[in-house]
Amino acid sequence: DAADASDATGPVEVVEENTDSPGAATAVASALATAAPAEGESEPDVAEQREATPFEQRDADLTPLITASARKLKRVLADEQNGVLDQLRGKQTVNELADVIPEADEHGATYRDALDDELLDAAVAGAAEVGKNDTKTLRTTLRKGALDAAHAIVRDDLLQPLRDRLERAISDGAGDNDDITKRVRAVYREWKTQHIDDQLDDAFRFAYGGGLAAGVKPGTDLVWTIDPAETTCPDCEDNSLSGAVPSGQPFPTGHTMAPAHAGCRCLTLPSTD
Repeated sequence: DAADASDATGPVEVVEENTDSPGAATAVASALATAAPAEGESEPDVAEQREATPFEQRDADLTPLITASARKLKRVLADEQNGVLDQLRGKQTVNELADVIPEADEHGATYRDALDDELLDAAVAGAAEVGKNDTKTLRTTLRKGALDAAHAIVRDDLLQPLRDRLERAISDGAGDNDDITKRVRAVYREWKTQHIDDQLDDAFRFAYGGGLAAGVKPGTDLVWTIDPAETTCPDCEDNSLSGAVPSGQPFPTGHTMAPAHAGCRCLTLPSTD
């Protein structure tokens, strides 16, 4: 009888002729859509469905740019090293840095030329974080100032220490080209395996921050925001506690935008209050 049918525990038989009606088809589709995953299948990853945080988005934008730039810069260093070693293999005694390396401005231009396309892409990505998406216009406007801090990192933290170390290698070699060669090889090996990665991370975060700062409207309230995945320094902590500051105006440390220093992972983001 009807009571016996409702208590049955066996599989439900789908009557094919009933699925021709719109009501039956809708019911079947709804049941399939809401059914639990089959054995061995996993539930959808909720974390994959949520929107990325500004810090996660920045890291996703910058990682491929840093990887590409590291390859470029290692080629620049390899070519430069080969040129220096060619000079040292010659009969002319090498006594000073100018014998093997161009002066600082010309030397720096080589590095900037190798990196600027990717640094500009990083600045464009920073501007996109605050809604600026006209890439063609941005690539023109962001060349004027947005990359200054990134260029300073490359010049002061990557290139100048390299020049200092090479100069010391030449001085310590005291006119013995074979001895200088060994010292120079060690310097370039250290830069290619250690310094490039450290300094490029900083340079690209500064480029991103420069693009973000250039992308906000003048007077926009910005808050100094600390990356929750990282520890912070007292200066950045003070900036984060200061509340909203109009764009272009200094935070307590005197900085108008993040990052504040090498290793800083903060962002200056529009206030949501």
